[in-house]
Amino acid sequence: MPPASSLSPIEISGLLVGGLALFLFGLELITEALKAIAGSRLQSLLGALTMNRLRGVLAGAGITALLNSSTITTVLLVGFVSAGLMTLQQAIPLIMGANIGSTLTAQIIAFDISAIAPFLLAGGFLMHGFATHRTLRKLGGVLMGLGLLFLGLEFMGNATRPLRQYEPFIAAMQDMRNPWIGIAAGAIFTAIVQSSAATLAIVITLGSQGLMPLESGIALILGANVGTCGTALLASIGKSSEAVQVGIVHLIFNLLGVLCLVFFIPQFADLIRHISPSSPELHGTARLAAEMPRQAANAHTVFSVLNTAILIWFTGPIGKLAQWLAPNTSKDRKLPGEARYLDRTLVDTPALAIARAQLELSALSEQVLELTRRSTALAAESGVGASATLADDDKAADARGMDILTYVGSLSEAVHTEDEGRQLVSLARISTYLDSIREIASVNMFALSQRRAANGANASQLRGIGTSEFASAVLMNFALAIQNIAHPDADSILEVVNAKAGIEAQAEAARQHTMSILQLRNQADVAGYRLAGDMIERLNEIARLSRAIAKACRPLNDVQTPDSLED
Repeated sequence: MPPASSLSPIEISGLLVGGLALFLFGLELITEALKAIAGSRLQSLLGALTMNRLRGVLAGAGITALLNSSTITTVLLVGFVSAGLMTLQQAIPLIMGANIGSTLTAQIIAFDISAIAPFLLAGGFLMHGFATHRTLRKLGGVLMGLGLLFLGLEFMGNATRPLRQYEPFIAAMQDMRNPWIGIAAGAIFTAIVQSSAATLAIVITLGSQGLMPLESGIALILGANVGTCGTALLASIGKSSEAVQVGIVHLIFNLLGVLCLVFFIPQFADLIRHISPSSPELHGTARLAAEMPRQAANAHTVFSVLNTAILIWFTGPIGKLAQWLAPNTSKDRKLPGEARYLDRTLVDTPALAIARAQLELSALSEQVLELTRRSTALAAESGVGASATLADDDKAADARGMDILTYVGSLSEAVHTEDEGRQLVSLARISTYLDSIREIASVNMFALSQRRAANGANASQLRGIGTSEFASAVLMNFALAIQNIAHPDADSILEVVNAKAGIEAQAEAARQHTMSILQLRNQADVAGYRLAGDMIERLNEIARLSRAIAKACRPLNDVQTPDSLED
């Protein structure tokens, strides 16, 4: 690389753009690797979402630190609120915590360790390429990302070094002392690159060359906090009003913090200098270059913590303001049976997307259970239920099942672990079993009711004590099985599986009871016997599929429940 002082404008531009590209690619590598490592832990962190405000802030900060991106966390929250998994009030503390968690990246890049970037790249490559353990391979990805990140910073540092003597650039940096210009520049740049960390990287790079005073850096940092809201707002387009409200809350939170601080930037800068390491032995540009990187990182962290500490007590008014700006509309109400938990933005985070698919399957199973209850009653009871409504509900359940399988298919194409792959297979199997039960309810049971009406069979023969008790046992077993879709429980699964013998005994008792009340003396008796027999067989098939659903729901570490149906 030629000496910094001899670089041409084209070479400077190339180093700046190339260094920024390396930095952003390194961040992406780190984020993807951390998501894969922390995937199984994200679900436990999300268990804190409905807790108090402080726990919500901690959960938001923790998730953001694991994902290495406040933007991803906010986009996730857009999906959660849109799906009805949490309220807007529950999401606000997490948004605030996400801002704190995002400052971790700034603290890391403030360390001047670009000299070890080649060693990080080499070590990360060896771990990623040759380690046998999956976690070690992902940690190798983190190291390679860090290496690229610091290599990008070094490129940008080499590019900006000649600018120390470039008067137009120095004049532009002086203009940044006007906080409104700095905030606007930081917001626009962050919105374009969709990374506040990139803006922080440029602030730290310019500061390390003595080109940017702390006051100008703070203005750019404030602008970055506003610009990072753009991605969440874009993610809410086309979603419910609640999802739009999440993006607005993020913007309101950051805007209020910026407006509160913009008039006190000099005093805030003095505070940051007081709490940050100093180099009094140096003077002028040399001292600024030595102190500025850590001061910029600390300014980002202190601003986010102070902003949260103050505004956490005003979550109610902030939420109401967001709801006033984006009021709920009739379009937000989901139609019966319409998928509400599936979110395409989670496809790259299978640990969370699988949980959403489980929730959607659980909702579908309740829909199929109700459909089965109604169709069973329609087959045995004269004038019970409406066939037109039954057909509409069947169509809605069928469409929902197809949406789930499509979603699971998209997840299977994303990068996932072996355990997540097995979970995806189980979700697909459960969806197939539910679809089979849906067809039994909507096709076979409905056909039984039509045959009964056409043959003039006595409906009492289909709702006798034996048949009625058997139907109730099957439906109860089905209801118990589907409880395990969203929340698998080994004991509950074994209860469903072990009910096989009892259900078969009740089926035989129902057949015996039907034979006892029908002497098969005429065609009407024969028709009634056939109808009762067919109904018992259809219920038997539902019981078998219920056991299959329960077995597919079993936890990955459960070795007691057999995988085969053995039917």
